[in-house]
Amino acid sequence: MKTTADEQDAISHANANAAIDTALALLKTDREAVRAAHWNRLSIAVRRIAVMSANLPKERADDTLNKFTALERGKINVAMRRLMNEMEVISKCMQGGSLPGVCEVHH
Repeated sequence: MKTTADEQDAISHANANAAIDTALALLKTDREAVRAAHWNRLSIAVRRIAVMSANLPKERADDTLNKFTALERGKINVAMRRLMNEMEVISKCMQGGSLPGVCEVHH
C-alpha cells in the first residue's frame, strides 16, 4: 500500500511534533536539574534566609528543590526579590562612617 504525498506530509509533521515535544520535555527536565544543582550548592544559611523570608519554617531549607510546590517557590521568589532590594538599601546605608584611629599620626 502506497502513501500519498498528503499522508507522507502528515506523518512528517507528526514525527516533527513528537520530536519537538520530546526535546521540550528534556529541556524542562534539564532546566529543573540545573536549578536543583544550584539550590544544593548554596549554604544552609543562605537557603534558610530564603525560606524564612517567605515565612516558611527554617527546616524547609534542608528540603530538595522538588519538595517545594510552585506556590511555595513563587512565595520564596517574591520574598527574595524584596529582600535583595532591601539589602541594596542596607549596603548603601553602610557606606561611609568614621574610622577612629586610622587617620591618627603617630610620633
